[in-house]
Amino acid sequence: MQKNEAIRLGQLMRGEAERGMQEIRCRGYPRPFYISFLARDVQRWELKASFGGLLVDHQQRQRKCHCDVRVGSYRQDQMQDGGLLDSDEKESLSYVDLPFGKSAPSIQHGLWRQAEIRYREAVEALAEKKSSELTYLDRHRQLPSWQRLAGIQDVRWRGLPPVDQPYWRQFVERTSRLICEYPDIKESSVRLEVRDGTTVFVNSEGSLIIQRKPLWNLSCYLWMLPSHGDALSWTLNKFVTDPAEMPTPRRFRQEIRQTIQTLNTLAAAPTLRSYSGPVLLDPVPAGLLIHEALGHRLEGNRLLCAGEGQTFRDSRRKVIAPNFLTIEDDPRLEHYEGKSLVGHYHYDDEGVPAQRASLVSHGKLQGFLTSRAGITRQHASNGHGRNECGLQTMSRMAVTRIVSENGVSDSQLKAQLIEEVKRQGLPYGVRILAATGGETTTDAYNFQAFLGEINLAARVYPDGREELIRGVDFVGTPLNASRLVIAAGSRYAVDNAYCGAESGWIPVSTISPAVLVSHLELQAKADTPYNQPCYPMPWEM
Repeated sequence: MQKNEAIRLGQLMRGEAERGMQEIRCRGYPRPFYISFLARDVQRWELKASFGGLLVDHQQRQRKCHCDVRVGSYRQDQMQDGGLLDSDEKESLSYVDLPFGKSAPSIQHGLWRQAEIRYREAVEALAEKKSSELTYLDRHRQLPSWQRLAGIQDVRWRGLPPVDQPYWRQFVERTSRLICEYPDIKESSVRLEVRDGTTVFVNSEGSLIIQRKPLWNLSCYLWMLPSHGDALSWTLNKFVTDPAEMPTPRRFRQEIRQTIQTLNTLAAAPTLRSYSGPVLLDPVPAGLLIHEALGHRLEGNRLLCAGEGQTFRDSRRKVIAPNFLTIEDDPRLEHYEGKSLVGHYHYDDEGVPAQRASLVSHGKLQGFLTSRAGITRQHASNGHGRNECGLQTMSRMAVTRIVSENGVSDSQLKAQLIEEVKRQGLPYGVRILAATGGETTTDAYNFQAFLGEINLAARVYPDGREELIRGVDFVGTPLNASRLVIAAGSRYAVDNAYCGAESGWIPVSTISPAVLVSHLELQAKADTPYNQPCYPMPWEM
């Protein structure tokens, strides 16, 4: 997308927002007090190869637009439960695609159609909210529904380097062919996805904001089937905003070979079905634990939803973690120790400048991630309203940073793990070296728990010996997990990933040291053993 095209799109969007404010009228029904349009224009290129041959070579340009129409007033609008229970089956979700090109009428028609449908849905939602209040008490009636802000004019344009397509085609083909050397790898693929994204935001308050961000994601998926039938999978992932950080072919192939060696060792490792005791989590798994145990529960919109557990609602200024841990979320951070952060942005999806949110300071809860939806009487958003186009915006994590005061070295953490094992009279402790994802439940009608998917873990014996284990994931409850951290490391690592919640899948970054937890549970993975193929793969002959 060119700069002039983005500015022209913004002008058309702003014109339609202003026209909607003036002309949307329906006798007997409220007029809108706020309208915004958020357009994401993405040019996407995907390559995927398997065992030396291309499976996918696909280029696509798509423009999606999310329209937010609010009726009632800034004091009380139509939104209920912080938007968390907003239906994902609304008619307006069928019309999020917006034309691209030079035809102004086609773009204006797409914007008009969205605003028309979203207005009707807003009026209906306001009626439902008033009807609900006949039966159910609205505990947030005294809070402002929507924060009023002054308009912002800001065009953040940056040129993005072109993609060397012949180079990357050769890269994924040759790299995927490497797997033919390893017959136990029954499925594998090498994939590159490049997203050139331009975001244009306008609203009826006078804002016009344009931002650009590239996303580069290189991955290698490996699925090994050892003779015992317990399959092992691993995805080697490089997710960045700067293509200069992409590995060379030689380096990436070397990492793949090392990963396959690890899988072979893991295949011969004993299975651990369950465990309860001290656990040392390396930086990336530690960040995942904090993300799942605390991060989602500090999203402010959840405090407005009656169906949420709201674990930390009344814990402000209270201790929820050890006094040596501080947690903040700052989307303004673009790099950390030379690595780009995919969660970075200048403005959130509600047109609010990104700000540092202090969440936990020296173990005490300081505040929450907030959007423009009011969670206090004197509410101010800290720029964390985010969404996937078409879904209702809510407060989400962006660049979460866990800071440890007086962090210790890896060897000191291991020594403390062994001390804790001896203190508890256990035969061994566990060290989690790699984890790939997780999930959590935050609603009041479910268990307040979380799970982390372990890729690589080891038993650590009192004599310091380590033995790889397989077959388990870590689980826990938020209060215990956060309060039972007894030490943290001095080495930090960045984890760039996608995070899913009610407002969709968004890129996030977590910066974390290793942490030692005095007590954490591990449970068996839900894996089903496989039979070997009925006849050998072609290169096994």
